[in-house]
Amino acid sequence: MSVVGVYGPTDNLVPIGNVVNKGLTIRANQASVKRLLPRLIDHVQNGILNPKALITHRVPLEDIADAYNIFANKLDNCIKPVLMPPSARS
Repeated sequence: MSVVGVYGPTDNLVPIGNVVNKGLTIRANQASVKRLLPRLIDHVQNGILNPKALITHRVPLEDIADAYNIFANKLDNCIKPVLMPPSARS
């Protein structure tokens, strides 16, 4: 299991017994969203950053397993896949 970015309330408890019994490895990282988001928005608004340039793959939502495999294994020069729900493909 991998947890990246923002998390919910700190009073949520991890059922550590289940984690141990299932032999799970948990990795996590905190994204500094609150601190960095205003600067990021500024850069986008001022044309310093173009977030669309990071998108390397647009994948239909129903192909999420393939998209995850491509991203996780760094295949096909995948940097940033974007999942496309059916309503966004019309």
